[in-house]
Formats: sequence, C-alpha cells, structure tokens
Amino acid sequence: MQLTMTITLGVNDDQVGWVVESAMRHAHIKVVALQPVTYSGRYELSQDPLKRLTLSDCVKAVVNQINRHSRVSDFKPIPCSHPNCGWITLFVQRFGLTANIARHIDLTQAVDRAANRTLLNSQELRSIVGTRDKSLLSRAGVWAGRKLIRSTDIFAIAIKPFMDRFNYDQDRVSACCHHLLDTRGNPVSFCEYNAIIRQHDAWDTLPFIRPSSERSPRLTETHARRSPASP
Repeated sequence: MQLTMTITLGVNDDQVGWVVESAMRHAHIKVVALQPVTYSGRYELSQDPLKRLTLSDCVKAVVNQINRHSRVSDFKPIPCSHPNCGWITLFVQRFGLTANIARHIDLTQAVDRAANRTLLNSQELRSIVGTRDKSLLSRAGVWAGRKLIRSTDIFAIAIKPFMDRFNYDQDRVSACCHHLLDTRGNPVSFCEYNAIIRQHDAWDTLPFIRPSSERSPRLTETHARRSPASP
C-alpha cells in the first residue's frame, strides 16, 4: 500500500514527519510518496512561483521531522529519469528495527539493475546493498544485514515534483519515464501534457456518455428489473 501526500508551503509542510512516521508503524504500508504541489488543474489557493516547495525542500522536511537518523545524502535520484524528476530513499524494517539502506548503495553500480523497475526481489535487493561501503568494518556489517534483507521488509520514501508553467524544464521532459496517453493514443510526458498539451487536446471526438438522468426510460426500466430488490 502507498500513501501519497501533496504538500503546500504554509499549509501542511510541517506534517511531513507525522505522515512518514505514521506510515512506518503499519506493516502493510510500503511507500510514502511526497508531491510538492503543482500549479495546475483544480488548485485553488494563491499561486506564487517564488514561494513554493522544491524537491530539496521536501528532502529537508523529511530529514528534520522524522524521529529517525536520516540525512539528505540518503536520498538518491530515481534511476529511470532526470535527476531532478524524483528522489527516493529506502529503509529496511525487521525484528522491530529500522535502518536506512540507501546510504549503502552505490547508484552508479546499481543503476543497470534498478532502472525502469518499480520493485526489486530479495535477491536483486541484496545484490546492490553494500556496493557503496569501503571500510572493512562497514562491509562486514552490511554483509550480515544483506543475508537477512527481504523485499517485503523495505519501506520507501519517494519525492516526485511534477512540473507546471512556472518550473517547466525541457531537459526533464526529454528524460521523462512517467507517461500518459493523449486523446489520440500517443504517449506523452506527464508534465508536458499537463503544462502544455492538455488545454489543446480536445475530447470532443471521444464517445459521450450521457448522465443517467438523460438516458431513455427504457434503459432505466431495464436497469431497474435487473437490480436486486431493496430490503
């Protein structure tokens, strides 16, 4: 299960730690996704492009607010996209203990095994943990931990800042790995679609489904006959 939190400066940015800590206390929650607000769609609050949360702001909020030893360097760029498109950190939770394992991963060595993947199995996970450790003592401790790590023990914090007209970056779009389909079935970068294409992508030619109140009485009667009787 994943919890997704949209964060707005001055509204709920002081609650990041509470959300993460609450999620960590439930074994069935494996991911907390933090999304700095995007000035698009149904956003109705004031929009100040100079006063908004950035990706690094969210990282600092996690580090400063959670009651666990964590640091900014524990967050790594998501391998499949541009480095500014999202960062992630990983914890292992087992035997009542919680420890960050992202700091023990060398992203350069692990990128081929982790890119374009949502989940790693236990063997793949063990193969990348410890690739960053140099000292003999650290490697010995991580080696012992690797024997016990399972994919089901992982808890992730992912930060994904989507773009709007104020922070649009073509380099990020060119390296995007989050796509959707436009009304003609073409895959388009999620941020590119919302910032540039959505307002020009007409839905007029798509099938129209009338509200139930406008449907013919015959259809309504047929639906009523097929519906179970009320108690």
